Amino acid sequence: MISFEDMVIKSDMKQNPPEDMVLIPEGPFLMGSTEEDIKKLLELDKNVEASRFDVEVPQREVYMSAYLIDKSPITNAEYKKFIESGGYKQRDFWSDAGWDYVQQVKPLDSDGVHSAMDSEDDCPVVNVSWYEAEAFAKYAGKRLPTEAEWEKAARGTDGRIYPWGNEFDKAKLNCAESKIEKPTPVTKFPDGISGYGCFDMAGNVWEWTADWFDSQYYSSAPDRDPQGPVKAEDKPFFGRPEDVGTSIYELEPAAAGSSTLSDCKVLRGGSWNGGGVIHIRCANRDYDEPDYKNDTIGFRCAGSLI
Repeated sequence: MISFEDMVIKSDMKQNPPEDMVLIPEGPFLMGSTEEDIKKLLELDKNVEASRFDVEVPQREVYMSAYLIDKSPITNAEYKKFIESGGYKQRDFWSDAGWDYVQQVKPLDSDGVHSAMDSEDDCPVVNVSWYEAEAFAKYAGKRLPTEAEWEKAARGTDGRIYPWGNEFDKAKLNCAESKIEKPTPVTKFPDGISGYGCFDMAGNVWEWTADWFDSQYYSSAPDRDPQGPVKAEDKPFFGRPEDVGTSIYELEPAAAGSSTLSDCKVLRGGSWNGGGVIHIRCANRDYDEPDYKNDTIGFRCAGSLI
């Protein structure tokens, strides 16, 4: 049961969001892609198979309770504070699986931690696993956004293709067409913000979300506050998306008995090395295993108001 004090705090946060977050108001939005959207995308890129958009259909109206989400991905400066405060040694921040990851992988000794400490403060932190993102969120008094929360914050209520509208514009984001070839400061592209005021919802770095990945989830998900499937789809596709530098659209479905990824978490938003027209859209869904990390993956946090 929520205490009266918690209710007062959450009510105040709704009226006065933290400086680094925005309020996403209660109400419906359009989640996923329409057949018309997909037809137009196939005309733009003749090499993309239509079946690769199956993970985004059907488009449906989803009603979301109000929530908070970070204005931008977590930066190196923010993550550095987590490291310096002893975040990797405080058991309370970690789930059981996350703590097992810490004990086995010893991330304090990894290049990922050194990257956060040594890289530019205002660039998004990268080389963080899902477990580390989850622990940071708890340390910050937040959580990871659900896939639905992420998508509403990115595209608003009108079903737009990109955070700024329906036409791709390489000047509004950091992607392969930008030819920057590395992460950029999280507020570098103010013309590319979403309608709610969120930076980098397209490009710069992929972002971990709370949900397990299931390619067919949109066909069965609830129409109010979907929290993701109870478990991940087993071996959804062959190979690792980041190996090809773009997305699942370049991969073949897993053959029976093949060596594939499993128990994956959802990634959204695309990165600096992904092609923008097709792959860096608000509805594009990607995935990877929660212990995986590389220099294209970061995250942002969310907060509950109920």
